[in-house]
Amino acid sequence: MDRAKLVKELKGWTLTIVAVLAFRTLLYEAVYIPSGSMIPTLQIGDYVIVEKWAYGARLPFTSTAQVTWSSPKRGDIVVLLAPPGNPRDDDLIKRVVGVGGDTVEIRDGHLVVNGEPVPRERVPGPCTYANRPENGDWREEPCVDFVERLEPHRFHTHCTPWLPCGDVESQQVPPGHVWLAGDHRDHSADSRVFGPVPVGRIKGRAWMALASWGPRGIRWDRLFHFVNH
Repeated sequence: MDRAKLVKELKGWTLTIVAVLAFRTLLYEAVYIPSGSMIPTLQIGDYVIVEKWAYGARLPFTSTAQVTWSSPKRGDIVVLLAPPGNPRDDDLIKRVVGVGGDTVEIRDGHLVVNGEPVPRERVPGPCTYANRPENGDWREEPCVDFVERLEPHRFHTHCTPWLPCGDVESQQVPPGHVWLAGDHRDHSADSRVFGPVPVGRIKGRAWMALASWGPRGIRWDRLFHFVNH
């Protein structure tokens, strides 16, 4: 191979690698859901596409965004860098339930924002979900199903029957921060554990479940399934 052709091929590969890295860094990224903290909105085994450009941009391997042009809204499902001191360093995915200046409280799983209970209705009938502890086997677990309305969002939340559902005393969200909760209220390590999160640590907004694997294999009904914010 002559020198000119080699240089041309190297340039081509370099541009391809740069384009892929830019796409993943600035535009979209796929994340795997390993736990049930966002059930029933997100299922264990989902591969979720994240809109990384939704709020701002960051350089790779940095802990905060260098540029921001928008802030997460109440009800958004976001991916964030693991908070400092978190036992695991992989990204987390949670729902924004409070923004800077809000007061947030949870009473037996019922969300209260700025002193007003978020409208919530219990869904009648039996409720079960597919759970898989890390490195464990799939099993069906009982739940209590609710529909919450955090305007303009409408979504389901779960609690475990006969157990307390993750209460938290009223606290104010500092400016430039968000307060996060899992939709599976008593199965989520969220702001009840690590407190409010700086907006700069938010990597992006969940957009679509590209694919999903459950106890019976591929979940065909979740292919290209848009995330319900």
